[in-house]
Amino acid sequence: MDLGRRRRSRTKESEDNDIEFDNDPCLLYLAQSTIPNAGLGVFAGTSFKKDELIGRVGDAAFPTVDQDWHNSPSEHTSFAKHEGDYHWPLTNYDWMPSDIGMMNEAEDVSATVTGFGAAPNCHFRLLNVNEHKAFNIGGGVQSLEHRRVEIVAGSELFVDYGPNWFLSRDGIFQLVPLTNDYERAQEFLKEYGRLLVGSDNPNDLVDDKMSLDDDAQRDLWNVIKTFPYPTRARQALPDDHRDAIRAIHGDIQTIEKENSIRSVSYLKEYGKCMDNIVPGLSDIPHAGRGAFATRFIPKGGLVAPAPVVHIADKSVANMYNETIGRSFTVVRDEAAGVITKQIITNYMFGHKNSTLLLFPYSSNVAYINHHSTKYNAGLRWAKDFSFYHHEEWLNKSVEFLEEHWTSGLMLEFIALRDILVGEEVLINYGDEWQMAWDEHVKHWQPTNPESDHNNLTLWTKYSESNNGRRGYVRAEELDNDEIIKTMNERLADPYPHGIMLMCTINVNHDTAYLSAPKTIPFFRRSIGEVDLREDSDDKHIHNCNVTERYEADEDYEESEDEEESHNLGRYMYTVLIEVKKPFTDDYFITEVHEIRNVPRSSISFVNIPYTSDIFLKNSFRHEMMLPDDIFPKAWMNLMP
Repeated sequence: MDLGRRRRSRTKESEDNDIEFDNDPCLLYLAQSTIPNAGLGVFAGTSFKKDELIGRVGDAAFPTVDQDWHNSPSEHTSFAKHEGDYHWPLTNYDWMPSDIGMMNEAEDVSATVTGFGAAPNCHFRLLNVNEHKAFNIGGGVQSLEHRRVEIVAGSELFVDYGPNWFLSRDGIFQLVPLTNDYERAQEFLKEYGRLLVGSDNPNDLVDDKMSLDDDAQRDLWNVIKTFPYPTRARQALPDDHRDAIRAIHGDIQTIEKENSIRSVSYLKEYGKCMDNIVPGLSDIPHAGRGAFATRFIPKGGLVAPAPVVHIADKSVANMYNETIGRSFTVVRDEAAGVITKQIITNYMFGHKNSTLLLFPYSSNVAYINHHSTKYNAGLRWAKDFSFYHHEEWLNKSVEFLEEHWTSGLMLEFIALRDILVGEEVLINYGDEWQMAWDEHVKHWQPTNPESDHNNLTLWTKYSESNNGRRGYVRAEELDNDEIIKTMNERLADPYPHGIMLMCTINVNHDTAYLSAPKTIPFFRRSIGEVDLREDSDDKHIHNCNVTERYEADEDYEESEDEEESHNLGRYMYTVLIEVKKPFTDDYFITEVHEIRNVPRSSISFVNIPYTSDIFLKNSFRHEMMLPDDIFPKAWMNLMP
């Protein structure tokens, strides 16, 4: 974003953070969505150019490993009531390039992304924001940037949920139109136009040529829209009969784009600014990042809106060791007790007398730190936004909330005194949190770097020897290394023990086998024969090892377009990739592929599963505590 065109204001508190603050209008608003009955929407408070960062920084993203954490699972399963809501499953077949590190944290990983990962809606004809890049910010947490097309001020921002998200929820939500449904709806409008004027010429759609007057058109259109057997294509039709005529002249997308824009004055009056805080290095020693005010916030003013996902049973965040179940499958060992909790626990609110957890998913609120005496902000329940915030739920039981699992509650962070531009925003996490933290610090002992490979994970067996360089290094810290070591070089100078290499290459080799080969098939090709094939629409992620490194040929110079560039350095590599292909129901054929001229940009450092710092032994996990005057008595389902 071109901050040079905005008035800048810096304070002493912000000088060490290298963050630009300004006093200009809010960049992002939370307000009622333009999609009927969709609840909240995120809106642009200013215009954004194509590929410009939406907002000031990326949104915090947390890995959730091996179990769905949202709401309460049933007694013998780890599936929640609406698996996949508010977080994004990461697989080899549905990924962003920036996901590669987080995806490899464990066998099954979901990314819980605040801000744009949870708050915006999806409209397949109006998608204007997508995930762009992710950056590690410590402790397994990433910051995910969002960019897309040119956006005018007041536009509602839409992200792509993917069609399967809606197809799997037909019994929960109304039928949501997919991309091809709009094409069918446009064809229907042409037939509707012929009905009105008896011709295919949209210019004939004027009042004096139509067979029906305005009232009759409205009645007919209401019949069409309310016909008792809904379809996705009919849902794609405009709601208003006059918009239907306009869509025949133009198209449905133009009408819906116009209807998805609210005036900035409306957003100022009825919306809530999401842009009052931004992350930076905290002034609190060892606290990592904190949240800093981007503008002056008066006493009683809004620091940040915080819609919350309610989770009825906090035990879904528990993590266990493995054991063998009755059917000889691997299940969690509940008899041995909880060994740790999901890292996202640290970013939720709870109460000592309740099983309920609340996860605030607004932008940047996850960075707000704790101070037991010098806090300058507090929490309250939203007093408006009745279209979303169900105040009556504050008097309902936890069992009621479990059945009503869609989000419908909102907290607000409020300034308890005047907060200056660039000042760090702090809240009080509660006495119970403070006591737990003091107890953790009291008993914490540093680990011996010589045995880090046995201290970093609870899920791997003890080893007498280290398989890499001593000391812990997170994979992202090596991403800027231009030179990748070969297998021979790693014998003398290994990478840290928790690091391995992954290659983003579509091997694209459809070899047919009539019988299982007696030796491992070996294929030798250049990157131009695999990654650059015209029929290679998707890429794949593979474990790999580098066998050679050499200076890049002139043919592989970096492109001016970063997305099309195949080389981010002056070296190219030869890599070995082992691929397993199913041959029968219980047998796989292993192939080895040697790929030459692989660019540095196709090779990534990732953490070996279950060895990153989110699995640290004796790590601190505790929810923030809401005080009694905020946490409803109806939710206190545990005996004090």
